[in-house]
Amino acid sequence: MTEKLTKCKSCGTEIAKVAKMCPHCGRKNKKPFYMRVWFWVLIIIVVAFVGSNKSGDTNTATNIETTTNAETSANGVQEDIEYVKYDVSTMVDDLESNALNAKTKYDKQYVEITGELSNIDSSGSYINISSTKSDFSLITVQCYIKNDEQLSKISQMSKGDIITVKGKIKSVGEVLGYGLDITEIP
Repeated sequence: MTEKLTKCKSCGTEIAKVAKMCPHCGRKNKKPFYMRVWFWVLIIIVVAFVGSNKSGDTNTATNIETTTNAETSANGVQEDIEYVKYDVSTMVDDLESNALNAKTKYDKQYVEITGELSNIDSSGSYINISSTKSDFSLITVQCYIKNDEQLSKISQMSKGDIITVKGKIKSVGEVLGYGLDITEIP
């Protein structure tokens, strides 16, 4: 009976394929990781997991409303901007459950959001809007005030008021929440 032989990758001596190590140089004789059963089982599990997550993430838009406003761009051209309506509670829940998906869903999007006014900056630079569902949440939407008209409207409000703002999401982060540039306070 002839044994199946292979060459040692280190010294080139012919050794048995089933040998644990080369008897000549002592180098381990093992299959590359991609030739092992565990590697392919792991690949199948990962592919199945990713596939099941993709099919479960339908991202339905049944509760999403949109409004359109005309905005003047930096070059002076009037553009129609479509705002997607969200409740801040939904945005916070999305961020807490999966920050990566929340970033994909909301980042750089024009939104109309409604929530509870939780902070008014003393310098008039920004406000924070938080979820109406919970009494305490670290995750908020920090909305940056862009003009005197917005500042005037906000100065009439108090913490705890329900507020709606329109703007563009500038940042999404699992620690600080969302950043939004206000375009309008309806």
